[in-house]
Amino acid sequence: MISSDQAQATIRLGFLEHLAAHPPRIMLVGIWPIAIAQSLFYTMLGRVTGGPGGGEFAFTGSVAMVLTLSTIGGLGYLPGEDKAAGTFHRLQQSDVSPATIFALRSLPWLGQAMIAVLLCLAVTGPLTGHAATSLALLPLLPLLLLMAASSAAAGLAVASTSLGRRAEVLANNGFQYLLIVAGGMVVPAGRAPVLDAIGSMLPLRHGVLAIRAYLDPGTAQAAGGWVAQAGLEAIVGIGWAAVAAGLYRWQGHRARVHATGDFV
Repeated sequence: MISSDQAQATIRLGFLEHLAAHPPRIMLVGIWPIAIAQSLFYTMLGRVTGGPGGGEFAFTGSVAMVLTLSTIGGLGYLPGEDKAAGTFHRLQQSDVSPATIFALRSLPWLGQAMIAVLLCLAVTGPLTGHAATSLALLPLLPLLLLMAASSAAAGLAVASTSLGRRAEVLANNGFQYLLIVAGGMVVPAGRAPVLDAIGSMLPLRHGVLAIRAYLDPGTAQAAGGWVAQAGLEAIVGIGWAAVAAGLYRWQGHRARVHATGDFV
């Protein structure tokens, strides 16, 4: 078990290292413009290929997709940074599991993801003619926070597979592309049974269905209504968190057996 003092110190460390790596000027000129540009791209692509309806469909999906820039694309590098710095073995020797430490240090990434969502609602929505949709999504910010948490759990799980191999770019980008293809964010669900089966186990998929069911209660894609889909998103997130915990535990066992606690 982790004490309150340990938890507070770990959270503080997470914010300090995030601020050191991503000072405000970097966020303003590098991170947040990328989120807005990605959202604009997918929304306009949906409008070009599917008309106004396709644009709105893609806009709601793009709002979810910008979460992954922080929760998978950014947070996925966190374990690797400890490995590269030669400090990962210290986490494995701690009485607190590495998965718990990384989860607490991920809080600033969740905040960054939610700021990106708000910027997309404030900028992309009005620019693409979906200002009303942006306003309609504001009551769903708690759901979007849940989606950020579930995708962060998946991001930490995926990052664990690259420890010792320095394959963070491949693992993180590959998982993001899988979400684009099978997550139902820019391509409607129900087009390919295999991809649908894979997508049902991915984060964000059920959250996006919940958003669309909330905006259009008559949609056929969200069986059981938006509350049921939100519940499924929470279950998927818990599942990914369990996978992440198991993988980091296995990494610790592998490090003790093969002496692979740090890069050599």
